[in-house]
Amino acid sequence: MHAIEIPTSKDFEAIADLNVSAYAEFAPYLQPGSWEIMQKTLRNIAERAERSEFVVCRSGDNIVGSVAYCRAGKGDPAIFTPDMASILVLAVHPQHRGKGIAKVLILSCISRAKSDRAGSIGLFTNELMLPAQHIYRCLGFQQDLELPKRYGIRYFRFVLLLDS
Repeated sequence: MHAIEIPTSKDFEAIADLNVSAYAEFAPYLQPGSWEIMQKTLRNIAERAERSEFVVCRSGDNIVGSVAYCRAGKGDPAIFTPDMASILVLAVHPQHRGKGIAKVLILSCISRAKSDRAGSIGLFTNELMLPAQHIYRCLGFQQDLELPKRYGIRYFRFVLLLDS
């Protein structure tokens, strides 16, 4: 059984390891040298936790899914509007995919955004993450703009309008 919970700082290294495991499949598609840069971003959990709140999914003692929720007004202003909460660094361990973990983590962020009375919730994803995009669309998110390329690949913002 998978338990959804708020992690402690003791879990940050496990979250960082999970992020790298979850995103490693994209390394061959990035510009040379980009995977090393991306890994640093995926591992900056303590810094990210200063502006956002993590939720994890455990299977036994292992963290198998993680996401960061950022309140409206606290996200990157180059990507998110001031009334938009955001979902960051959604990761599910490759061996645990297809079990609904990503959906549960996203729904927890949506619930939190509604409680926070955000006007919308957004996230960004890239052209390689087609299964993730499918989940986002099934939950009602709509792709609304293309962001500047990162690591040599295309990125897009997805937004879900919330009933306040």
